[in-house]
Order: sequence, then structure tokens, then C-alpha cells
Amino acid sequence: MQFGSLIPDRQLTFSPELAATIGLEEAVLLQKLGTRLTGHHWATFDLNSLHQSLPFWSVDHIELLTEKLVALGILVRAAQSGPNQLILRVADTAAAETPTIIGDSTRNTVTQQPDWVPSHALIELLTLNHGIPENAIREAQSSFVPGPGREIDTQFRQHVLGRWQQQQPPRLAFEVRPPPSFGRDWQPSADALDILIQADIDVEFAESVRSEFVLYWSERGGAPKEINSRFVEHVRRRWLRHTSQMHHSTEPTRIPRNWQPDSAVYDTLRLAGISEESARALLPEFVMYWVDSNEVHTSWNSKFLQHVKRQCRPAGEGDQHGGEAGRSNTGSGHRSKDRSLNDDLTDTSWAN
Repeated sequence: MQFGSLIPDRQLTFSPELAATIGLEEAVLLQKLGTRLTGHHWATFDLNSLHQSLPFWSVDHIELLTEKLVALGILVRAAQSGPNQLILRVADTAAAETPTIIGDSTRNTVTQQPDWVPSHALIELLTLNHGIPENAIREAQSSFVPGPGREIDTQFRQHVLGRWQQQQPPRLAFEVRPPPSFGRDWQPSADALDILIQADIDVEFAESVRSEFVLYWSERGGAPKEINSRFVEHVRRRWLRHTSQMHHSTEPTRIPRNWQPDSAVYDTLRLAGISEESARALLPEFVMYWVDSNEVHTSWNSKFLQHVKRQCRPAGEGDQHGGEAGRSNTGSGHRSKDRSLNDDLTDTSWAN
């Protein structure tokens, strides 16, 4: 490694696509071996030399990875080799030339061994990569009959995979669940009701709006997936509207005989220089007039506020309603003797 640099002088390269297919370690080893594997000729590798080139692996681990490459049908290993040696070639479906090994006669590949059994590396490959239990692999071995041409490890691997897939029940790409039953008997979940209770919403009120909620979604083809959340939102909106109408009704009503203005009315009048005592003195005749008139209005507070301001305006201030003088308890410019009898009989400005 160069001084002051984290990048070593000697680097290993591998194909990301190949690593995603056969595994990272297998791809690194295959890239290392591939520098000497040309065509379909046999090549001899010394395990100790490979260990020196790949010091992060032990000799046994290098040999295990080699067996996995053989089990994948990528490489072919000679039936016999010397100690700490690997005699390999690139796998091919056609017959390959036979390696010559010193001290032994010429032999063919392992596909001609009648007493063949799967290696530990092949079993581990099928177990880890495909999730096939070892007992299923042993059972498949009893019905396995190798054929000519391809390597026996590749044939056995395909035989086990095909047998395992046939034994598995068919699975759908995605599971289609039937929609939940939704009708007039639908009830919100306990969690939804708990949320409404925590928001101080009456459960009886939630029950009263349930029917219209069910009708709304029934006309749209069925309940949505988040039906309980939609119900909570619906009840909250209706509860807000309900409480708002109770405090601020927009519907015109008749005035009751025991009607009393809100305290805010007296506060407003106090800002205009009119005392609460003066305003309360005008309340009985105001209520009596509107009870007898049997008329309806949306806000009796506003009506009473206008009435008191009109009756208690300072002397000399012009009337904004047709020039008629209203009754006032302040000043002498609006005394009854200064007006005609007809004015007194027809004056209803105090009630407006």
C-alpha cells in the first residue's frame, strides 16, 4: 500500500452482475481463477498459492467455494488431483479433453461414477440458496438418474429443484382479500369509539350519524379501506357543526317570555357609555313588545343592543330612522310634551 493512501497497490476486481447471480465470494474467486481458464482446457491451481493471493480466505474455504462453483455448473473439477491442488476447467455440455495426471491412468469426469453421492458443498448450496431441507435432498437422491453430457452436480441440482417446486403448493403473486362486510349493521371499531370519547364527543351522537355515514359509502360502491378513520372524521365534522349551531344558531326564532341578553351585550353597552342598570330597565317592555308581535329574528341580542342604544342616545343627536325622535332618558330634547300625540302612538323605533 502506498504511503498516505488507503487504496492498496494490488486490487481484486469482479463483476457486480455475476456477484448478484452466484454470490459475492464465488464471483471474486471465479474472477481470480478465470485469468488462467481459457477455452475448455484444464488448468492446475495450487491451493497455497491461491491462499497467498487471497489471504482473507483459508485454504478450506477456497476449496469450499470451488465446490460451489462446480455445483452451480460453472466449473468442472477433475476426479483426482494431487495434494493441495485444484484441476479445473470451464464447464461445457460437450465432451472435453481428459487431463493427464502423473502417476495415474487417463480417466473421464465424475459423471461416470456409479456410486456418486452429492457433496457437502452441493447440499449446502441447495439448502442456503433455495431453502430446500436436507431430508428432501436425500429423498431426491433415491430417484435421481444421471444422464450423459452435463456434469452430474448440475443434473442433480436441477433434479432437486424441479422435484421441490412440484411438491410446493401454487402461490399467487398477490393475495386478494374480500372486502369487509359493510351494510346497515356495520359498527365502528372499539378503537374508533375510544378516540371519539377522548375527544369529548358523545357516543350517542356518533350512533345518531352512523346511518347516514353507512348510506353515504354504500351509494359509492362500498366501504373504503380506512373505514374507521373516515368514520371518526365524519363524526368530528358533524359534532363541530352541531355544537356550533347550539351556540350560534342561524335559524330565526321567536323570543321567549323569560329571555335574557348575554353578558357580552351589557359589556358592549358599557363601552358606549350606557350602564347595565339603564339597559335592564328597558328589557321588560322590549320582551313584551316582541312577544306580542310574534315575529322571528336570528339574533335577539343584536336587536336588544340596537334598541337600548336608540333609546339612550344623547339629546340633540339626529335620528337615523326617518327623522322620528326616540324615547330617551338622557337630556330634555326628547320630552313627550314636545311631540304630538300621534307621534307617541305611532313610535315603534324603540323596538327596532
